[in-house]
Amino acid sequence: DDACGGTLRGQSGIISSPHFPSEYHNNADCTWTILAELGDTIALVFIDFQLEDGYDFLEVTGTEGSSL
Repeated sequence: DDACGGTLRGQSGIISSPHFPSEYHNNADCTWTILAELGDTIALVFIDFQLEDGYDFLEVTGTEGSSL
């Protein structure tokens, strides 16, 4: 299954790439949305995180509330 991305709600969740811990296919485009209630804090904790220089990137943005 090459599914990648989704929406997380609730107090905790896990975000991973397809086939983790194995490699994923080239040109994978994973978009995750994390929903929280007004006043909640979102904390991202990275346990195993690797980017392939020149190909991979992580972008964290906020659409409402306080700045990142």
